[in-house]
Amino acid sequence: MSRGTQRLARAGTSRQAHPVLLDPGSRAPGGAAVDALDPAAGPVDLGALASTRPALVVFYKADCPASEAAAPALPRFAAIRGLSVAAVSQDGPEETARFARAHGWTAALRRLRDPEPWPASDAWGIAVTPTFVLVAPGGRVEAVAEGWSRDEANRLAARAATLAGAPPVVVSRPEDGGPAYRPG
Repeated sequence: MSRGTQRLARAGTSRQAHPVLLDPGSRAPGGAAVDALDPAAGPVDLGALASTRPALVVFYKADCPASEAAAPALPRFAAIRGLSVAAVSQDGPEETARFARAHGWTAALRRLRDPEPWPASDAWGIAVTPTFVLVAPGGRVEAVAEGWSRDEANRLAARAATLAGAPPVVVSRPEDGGPAYRPG
């Protein structure tokens, strides 16, 4: 169960009450700060990540099987020259750090945390993990994908590379051993 679904279940509300996920063509919301895994780095405004270059913002939860399936692809996205990649955890600091270490995530992949009560996730309309949001320079949402799909991730990588002016990258292959699809 995603963080958004858990929150709605606790509140006794329907899914329709949850903020609407960003649509392609809409503007990425600014002002919703998240914490960097390194506390010395200070808060990060997700909306500002794509001010001058494209950004991929991925919201995830460590105990989510679909997030686990998507995790190996994130460093490959981060290898796209000119693309800023941010992995935004909905977990506590220790669990976020453990997940990043378990998947070998390095500084090339911005490791961030949306602290409870998840203001950035709410501002971005996140109800499912993982959710991938590709943002063009200037802040326009280019594409959104929920859950894990190898084919969708590779299409997203191709679009991200085009926006960044970089060669295309394959971020997931069948021989990687992970599932081709896992709903969030």
